[in-house]
Amino acid sequence: MKLYDITLALDENLPGWPDHDSYELKYLKEIEKEDRCNLCEIKTSTHFGTHIDAPGHYVDGGKKLVDLDLDLLIGDVLVIEVEGSENIKVSDLEGKVPDETRRLIVKTANSDFIGDDVFHEEYQSFTPEAMSWLLKKGVKLLGIDYFSIAPFNDLIEPHEIFLGAGDTIALEGVDLREIKPGNYELICLPIKIAGAYGAPVRAVLRK
Repeated sequence: MKLYDITLALDENLPGWPDHDSYELKYLKEIEKEDRCNLCEIKTSTHFGTHIDAPGHYVDGGKKLVDLDLDLLIGDVLVIEVEGSENIKVSDLEGKVPDETRRLIVKTANSDFIGDDVFHEEYQSFTPEAMSWLLKKGVKLLGIDYFSIAPFNDLIEPHEIFLGAGDTIALEGVDLREIKPGNYELICLPIKIAGAYGAPVRAVLRK
């Protein structure tokens, strides 16, 4: 079986959300400076880089990270690709998402700049109508190749629709540049952070 790492490395050159603190790695001890070991710490948003959103990220009283069903984060996933640069509509998805598709990752034009060191506000994401349609199809985990499943200028409604279903998860910031559409196995386990509504993940696809 071939394994594909679709995780962006946490790095100070990776852009964060415009109003979030930037990522920082700091070395506390270094062997070359005669310390007994190499040791570092990081400062970051829990929604930096490749990460998941739990329902409570946008829904008051919604599930926190530690309440998520781990079974949803491991299993069969469908990767599809949509054309164009506008936000994803129902018509872009019709014929590509079978009924009872539980996990879905969508590759878009975002993959052209997913590795850039600047934040692109014009990224593609999902319209509210597309979110409702995907829920009716059975989608519980939804992934995309940029840092939000909702448009930069309309963050609340699409998130509320999808995460408001209560047992759903958003997987954001995945690197699909080398991934072709098809069926895979997804493994994307987050750091277990008490009280948080999201966390970085190491996301991989297995063919």
